[in-house]
Amino acid sequence: MSSSELIKWGALGAMLAGVVWIAYALLGLAGANQEVSGPLDILIIIAWLLQVVGLVGFHTLQKENYGRIGRAGFYTFIVGAPAQSLGLLLVLAGSGTLGEVLIAVGGLGILVGLVLYGAATMQARVLPRWCGIALIVSLPLTILLQDYGGLVFGPVWLALGYVLWLRRAQATGEQHSRVN
Repeated sequence: MSSSELIKWGALGAMLAGVVWIAYALLGLAGANQEVSGPLDILIIIAWLLQVVGLVGFHTLQKENYGRIGRAGFYTFIVGAPAQSLGLLLVLAGSGTLGEVLIAVGGLGILVGLVLYGAATMQARVLPRWCGIALIVSLPLTILLQDYGGLVFGPVWLALGYVLWLRRAQATGEQHSRVN
């Protein structure tokens, strides 16, 4: 798969993750008096996996412009998100202890990964500075806002995906101009 295609799929993954986070928050708030946690956890799993696709796009775009911090953040997130997703699946299937451990370890990996990746994004200067700040701040803010967190995290990932989409078009144009 070409770099342009990876960036395109990353942008779509990030934007879809944003939509899923918004849907998760709205459905959770609508059913706040009911026990809907289990079915909604499926949406979290989908969102994290879509964010992995999104971060692959960001990595493809920026990997030549950041160093160890960017790679560490990328790989920490890439391990953390599926670990948390697997943990959620295990909890839904009734395996509480192992699932809860994976959720905790995966959650820490996601948080550390996004903070490191956001710092590397600001250092790389490939994307606007606000993208790096959003990667650093959005998850802690989402955690603080609890039930309303997805209403912050979702739009942030929609915006990040859109910026990546725009960069995909620019990266493709730059590649063609270099060839000519």
